[in-house]
Amino acid sequence: MDRERELRDVALARFQLIGPLLEPGLDPARWRQIRRDILARTDATGKPVISERTLRRHLQAYRTHGFAGLLPRRRKDAGQLRAIGPELLNEAIRLKQELPTRSMEDIRLILVSENWPGAEKLKPSTLARYLATRLASLPPTAQQESRRRFQREHRNELWQADLKYGPYLPDPRQPGRKVRTYLLSFIDDYSRLITHAQFYVDQRQPIIEDCLRKAILKRGVPDRVYVDNGKVFVSHWFQVACARLNIRHLRAAPYDPAAKGKIERWMRTVDSFLAELALVQVSTLEELNQRFWIWLEEHYNHGPHSAWGGKSPVAVFDADQAKPLRLVYVDDLREAFLWEETRRTDATGCFKLKGALYDAGPELARLTVAVRFDPFDLERVEVWYKGQKVTTARKLELTRKPAVTHRQPPPTESAASPTGSRLLEALAKKAQERRQRRLGAISFRDLSPTTDGGNGHV
Repeated sequence: MDRERELRDVALARFQLIGPLLEPGLDPARWRQIRRDILARTDATGKPVISERTLRRHLQAYRTHGFAGLLPRRRKDAGQLRAIGPELLNEAIRLKQELPTRSMEDIRLILVSENWPGAEKLKPSTLARYLATRLASLPPTAQQESRRRFQREHRNELWQADLKYGPYLPDPRQPGRKVRTYLLSFIDDYSRLITHAQFYVDQRQPIIEDCLRKAILKRGVPDRVYVDNGKVFVSHWFQVACARLNIRHLRAAPYDPAAKGKIERWMRTVDSFLAELALVQVSTLEELNQRFWIWLEEHYNHGPHSAWGGKSPVAVFDADQAKPLRLVYVDDLREAFLWEETRRTDATGCFKLKGALYDAGPELARLTVAVRFDPFDLERVEVWYKGQKVTTARKLELTRKPAVTHRQPPPTESAASPTGSRLLEALAKKAQERRQRRLGAISFRDLSPTTDGGNGHV
């Protein structure tokens, strides 16, 4: 499993290098300039990060096979001990980051003097090759410059994303307790359109992947996503999904919220919704999102925006016909967001995943297989063996003893409920009228295994 992660990390590093050359709409002169800049990049020792031949090979591999084409070819001696192991490499990286001016020979001498296994057989050229691959994925040092207003020229060139704390809701699993909600949002830098936003209750779930997938279903694939350095935004599988869809994953500098001014301004706008929501009793996450999506579409996306002289973000987004939407099939989109893990099947061909049991079939008994799955839909799991999809395993329902039911305390009388939010009621009426005027519009709810959060708004 660690080996599979290492291969994907190498592929991500390669994609981050060639990503600027894959952006749609680049004129030939600009493309050649970006190519020269990439070839001019050097590591801390002054050696080129990538050669012209390797760059050409990586570009061809991605255009032909997508993200999978950037995965390193598997060696015949895979799994056997070679010149440098992961522990030795990680220690070498730490030594290089501690003092970037250290030479490969100096690093090797330190490792040998500290009796690291295999260090005495390590060649400086081998160490340099490994470090170049790993360090290529690190972001270049940002240069300080004066801040100026910034806006992309077309829709879907750049989406910004951020997370905001939401209201507390009753915890359905623990009566009497409450749980915090979190709002995730994607905003189009050009039009200020919120391509998708949704409240969630668990940051341990892949909520950023879920939110991005729903945004793509409604608004097309962006060229770039711009996020901060929070754990949810830099997860391994989120970066893999971006690479599979040819989306450049960009990070803001730490402690620099002004770099994401548009999404930060949108989050302050959400405060007006939260103020109206305080006048209403909301008890479930579904009810919270339904009220929020109505407010989002009617009050914000279809409302006047000061940045466009009163035009709505939807009108500005739809009017930009100079940049066609980059669409993707639903099945291909699902494939891009699949997670992958390795499992060892038992004597009956079954394996466990996320606490559930799956049947891969007796023909795969006692084998190590790769399982690919949607973390939000664990009813079916793809089973792969030696790079080929073999079957789709279904979750097995095991017979269990009936659960002991506990007597619930009698309900207590609650305080008088608020009269409600007249604004939210008015927006709900507008949303109903808009749906009636747009009969036959596609509902993306049927295209995603979870609630899509758009109510069919396109």
